[in-house]
Amino acid sequence: MSEPENQTPDTAPVYGAPQQQDQPPVEEPARLGPFARLTGTLLSPGETFAEVNRKPKWLSPLLIVMLIGLASTLFFEWRVKPDWDRFFRNQITKSIEKSGRTMTKEEIDSAVAMQIKFSKTDLTSPLSAGFTAVRLVLYTVFLCVLPAGIFALGLMLIQAQTTFKKILSIVSLSTAATGLVGFLVFVGALMIQDQESLRDVNPTEVATLVPTNLGVILPQDMSPFISSLIASIDIFAIWFLILLIIGFVAISGAKRITHGKVASVVLSLWFVWIIIKAGFAAIFFSR
Repeated sequence: MSEPENQTPDTAPVYGAPQQQDQPPVEEPARLGPFARLTGTLLSPGETFAEVNRKPKWLSPLLIVMLIGLASTLFFEWRVKPDWDRFFRNQITKSIEKSGRTMTKEEIDSAVAMQIKFSKTDLTSPLSAGFTAVRLVLYTVFLCVLPAGIFALGLMLIQAQTTFKKILSIVSLSTAATGLVGFLVFVGALMIQDQESLRDVNPTEVATLVPTNLGVILPQDMSPFISSLIASIDIFAIWFLILLIIGFVAISGAKRITHGKVASVVLSLWFVWIIIKAGFAAIFFSR
């Protein structure tokens, strides 16, 4: 009689196999580079912001914002050649008159020199370049990082499931995209104007030189508060807000977060911001 065949299969069942260690998921690299994301924000923001939701990147757009800011100030100073000494001397004189305090000529000269050093874009010495770099960093923080923090609080109120990194990526990309086009329009607007007429331009009212906001129709003697409010109604500001709404919906992480909900948060915060900005203009640049 033949021996019974071995009924044990050659391979052990799956549940009897030794368990393998779970491998950490491999992080997929970003599909779009910095400049592809920038052009994508201009041409196809929905697809670009979906990529941001998958792989947020905030450093490169912040650097682009800084470069645009540097290029804008260099071009403004080259084309307009503002009289910084007269401008800051007038501002200090008005401040002294309003406060009732007194300053010696030496104190005024020192204050004017310090403000010129910090405001003028000068890359000829390490100290001046350092002042310029500090100003650009503060400008970028004020333009992108602080708004991202404020919008993060707003999105938290509507229970969006996202991260600050994604929010900062959306804000900085939207700022870079609209800022790039705005810079080109700014260059064109200044180049078509007579250079002699630009010498008396107030550096704080340079936005009125670009015909994209309602500030261009205001009389020169309008109060800084009203001027700031009206100048905030700008084509690029509206475009920026639309990009934010599209981007925040893309990164919200919940289908119940609609464009209407996000728009109510973005527009409400923007309205509060322009009121605050107008208040600062009234305090520091009153005639």
